[in-house]
Formats: sequence, structure tokens, C-alpha cells
Amino acid sequence: MVISRQLLMLASILVVGLLSLPQALAEPTEVIASVDRNPVLAGQLFNLTVTVNDDIDQDEINVEQQLNQFRIVNSRSSRSTRVINGDMSRTTTFVFSLQAPQQVGTLTIPALSVGDVSSQPIELTLLASDQADALSESQPAFIRTSVESTQVYVQQQFKLISRLYLAANLHSGNLIAPELADAEITQFGQDQENYEIIDGKRYQVYQRTYLITPQRSGQFTLNGPMFEGLISKDSGRSIFSSMSTTEPVTASAEPIELLVQPIPSSWQGDWLPADLVTLTLETDIDPAQQLQQGQPLTLTLRTTAMGVSPDQLPALQLPDIAGVSIYPETPQLNQAVRNDNLIAQRSQTIAIIPRQGGTLELPSFTLPWFNTRTQQRQVASTDQLTFNVAINGSATANEYPSNPTDVSSAPSQAPSATEMNQQGPAASAQSSSPNNRLWYWLAALFAALWVITLSLFASYWRRQQRQSRQPQTNATSATSDSVRHALSGALWQQLQQACQANQAAATDQALRAWANSILGQPIHDLTELSRHFAHPPLTSQINHLLSCRFGHHSVASAPDQPSWQEGKALLRSLQAAYKNHVKSSKTKQQQNVLPALYPQ
Repeated sequence: MVISRQLLMLASILVVGLLSLPQALAEPTEVIASVDRNPVLAGQLFNLTVTVNDDIDQDEINVEQQLNQFRIVNSRSSRSTRVINGDMSRTTTFVFSLQAPQQVGTLTIPALSVGDVSSQPIELTLLASDQADALSESQPAFIRTSVESTQVYVQQQFKLISRLYLAANLHSGNLIAPELADAEITQFGQDQENYEIIDGKRYQVYQRTYLITPQRSGQFTLNGPMFEGLISKDSGRSIFSSMSTTEPVTASAEPIELLVQPIPSSWQGDWLPADLVTLTLETDIDPAQQLQQGQPLTLTLRTTAMGVSPDQLPALQLPDIAGVSIYPETPQLNQAVRNDNLIAQRSQTIAIIPRQGGTLELPSFTLPWFNTRTQQRQVASTDQLTFNVAINGSATANEYPSNPTDVSSAPSQAPSATEMNQQGPAASAQSSSPNNRLWYWLAALFAALWVITLSLFASYWRRQQRQSRQPQTNATSATSDSVRHALSGALWQQLQQACQANQAAATDQALRAWANSILGQPIHDLTELSRHFAHPPLTSQINHLLSCRFGHHSVASAPDQPSWQEGKALLRSLQAAYKNHVKSSKTKQQQNVLPALYPQ
């Protein structure tokens, strides 16, 4: 009986302990919040560290709601467990990279609650950007940026140079690219590393250059690059001097106000803002030499520009010239870096075949462009070329005899009346008898040839009649195969991905690549594709795409201008346009077939 009572009491104690254990584990006893710097520049990054003496998840802090005054750039967490004299303790540490608002003054980081336990609030001082130099001495990392100009034109390329200063050795890190609405941003060149002494303090400097091309006009805020990483810091608690620990650091550049001006209203033609543009024209035959009729002439036109990408270079074409066949090839696009400048080049090869003799005049190529340095309109051009084309002598000799009275080609002369009288009737009969036999055999030969010709035409006519009565299943099958081939493959998939993502620039490039491959002729501009298909829905979609990319938008209305969101609609209209194009092409081919020679 006594043993039963002791067992019952022990079981009761275990049940009470187990019921109270989850409550003790679920409620931490302490939440500590701290920042890595205070004061902080307005708009700058800083780290907020939250330590909880328990094993919890980030969702239990609900930082998105409690820190809604800040922009959370990144977050990371770590967990540790310690056992001392049989007592086990757990600790969870959260590090949040926050971007301070742009306002200057005092801002309170509220108490962060985990269950019923909260941290102490933190008074954060935000300073103006003109006090950055005063704070840089006390910061382990900071970023300085510079731009070529704060006033640019739409599609004008400019550089942003970012310099990251670190007061300690870099262990690891990530430099986040700047952000600008409706702009193409790419890294230019390789990173550069050196050091700089500021007020007697040595800093490691990492320099990175970005190329920025705005695609829409208006007033914008260019958010500078941001850095987050780890720096190595000597550990004074270690007896080994070579041992070191890492310390998380963050830094962000000051935002830059940027004015993007629209295309001038008086501008006509393709818009090309650049630092320098040149045109060169090369020929494989010297203009001083004489050309022969039908002899091919090759022109190589090169457009070279500084400060633009190769895709921005417009296509130049020769006008139609009477008596001349013109065959342009697919252009080649290249780019290179010279003297820290981006050089873009477009090479176009054109084959020209004169079909008639005389003087061949090739007009000069002209390309208007906007000089971003002088803010003036300029024109790049080539010289006019003149060739002397000689008529093909061999062809002329074959078509026209050089001497109409040549003996070899003229008929035999008839005998005179005096000769006939001298020869008499017998001679006349003898001379006419061979001629009569010759005409007899010639007539028989022509009659046989005529019968053979009639038989061949009759056979051809019967065969055409049989083919015309057969169903047009082969033509329909060929049409389906053509459409299936065009609306599949790697180029079509790239176009689909660009349209589904509503990426205007990528769609423009993928659409031209697909058209060049499928149509078998160079499509340098989307307006050429519109004219080729002559499909009103596709024309409307292409005009809307070009308007969103290169349209004339005023500064006041530009911020409200919506981005391109018609990718799927463009894809549907392109499918319909191509199917109609293939169908109409097959119909024209059937209509162009010669009718039967002897219709019934």
C-alpha cells in the first residue's frame, strides 16, 4: 500500500512538470535589441541585432509589422546551445539590415515583442547627408558615388562610379547594384582595388563602374549601390595573434536626383544620343576602275559610335536604283572598350549588281545623331560614289550581228536575167529540180515535228487535268508544317519568355532575331516587320511597344506613364499575322500557276 502511494505521488509530480515545461520553454526571459551605429545618416544602412535566450523562429518577432518605418534589405539568424553544470540554455540571434528613412531628426525603434517579453526601445538619430564626412571616420565601411551628369536625355548612356571604403580587411561581401526605374543598368569593365589615406587613416577602396541607360523621361531618384558583408577584426581575447573574428558591416550610397529629358519635339528620324558617331564606306573595286555589266560590287558600311550599345545603332539602306539589283546581308554587331569608353559598331555588307551600262551613281549614306557633349544635332555621312559601267560585249555580239551584209549570214544572190537567158530552159530545169526536192523534205520534217509537238502538249494537258482534280491535301500539310516550324524552336521560345515577362527591350531583340531567321531577310527595325505582315493588330502592338520604349513623354507626365504590359497580346497577334501570311502566300502561288493550254 505504501509503495502504491509513493508511485502515485511521483506520477503526479511528473505530470505537473511535463505540463509546465512547454510553457517555460515557449516564453523567453529576455529580448535584447541593439544597433551597430548611432547616429545614422538619413537613407543609410545599419544593422539591428536582436538576441533572444530561446530557440525561436523569425516569424515570432513579426519584424515586418514592428519595423514598418524602415526598409528591410536583408536578414540572417544563428542559434547556439550551452550546457553549464547540467543546465542547458539556448540563444537565437537575428541580424536585420535596415535602411533608414530619408527624414532628418530622431526616430524611435519600437520595443520588439516575443510573446510577453519585449526589448527596450532605441532612440535613433538621423543626420543629413552633408555630415557624411564627419561620420566616415567612425564607420568601418562607407560608399561614395559620382555620375557624369544629373541631367541626361532618354536613351543617353552615362556612367556611375561607386567606391567602397573599408577600414578593415574584407572577409566576404556583396555589392548591390544601383536602382533606377525604367532603365538598363549593367556593370562596365572589371572591379578595381587600391587604397586611400583619409585623415591619416588607411582604407581599402573597391571601385566598380555601372552603365545606366534610362528608357523613359521624367524626374527620377537614382538609388545608389548598397554593401553588406563581413570584415575581419582582431580578437583581443585570443592568445594567438593570428586569430581573428568577423564583424558584419553595411553601407549605402546617397540617392541622386536625376532629370531625364525627352527627345526634342523637332527631332526627325532615328534618335541616337552619343558622344561620337562616324560612318565609313569601303568598296572591293576602286571607283576609278570600269565595271562590267553584271559584275558584282561589294560595299561595306560601318557605323561606329561611342557611348551607346550596338542595339541602338539604326539600320541604313540604299534607295532603289533603276537598273541595279541590291542584296543587303545580315548586319554584324560588335562592341569593345577603348580608353575606358564603350565603342559600338554595326557592319553592313551590301552586294550591288548593275544590269545596264552607263554611269552608276551611289548616293551617300547619312545618319543624323545627337551630340550629348555639345547638345547639338550633327550628321555623319559618306561620300557619293560614281562608277562607269561598260556594256557586256559578248552578250551584244551574240544578240546583234556586227555586219548585217556579212556573206556568211546573208542569203545567196539570185542569178541575173542575162545568165538565165544564156543557160536556157534545160539549165533552168536542172537548177530548179534539187530545190524542189529540198523543199519537199523540209515540209515533211516540219509536219512530223508538229505532230510530235501536239502529242506532247496533249499529254501535258491530261496530266494537269488529273492533278487539278486531286484534293489540296499536300498544300495544306505543307502550310501546317511551315507554321509549326516557325512557332517553335529556340528563337520562338526566347521570344515567348521575353513577352511573358513583359520585357520590352528583350522582346524587341528576340522579335527581330526570330523574323530574320523565319523570313530569310534582314529585319533591322520592327516597323519593317509591320509593313511585311500588314496585319493591323500586330502593327498596333508593335507601335505600342516602340512607344513605350522610345516614345515622346513630357517630364511632367512621365512618372505616370505605364510600363509595357502587352507581351501576351503581342504574341497572340504575331501568331495570327504569321498564319495569315503563310496562308496568303500559298494562295498567291496557286493563282500564279499557268492555266491549261487547251481548257475545255
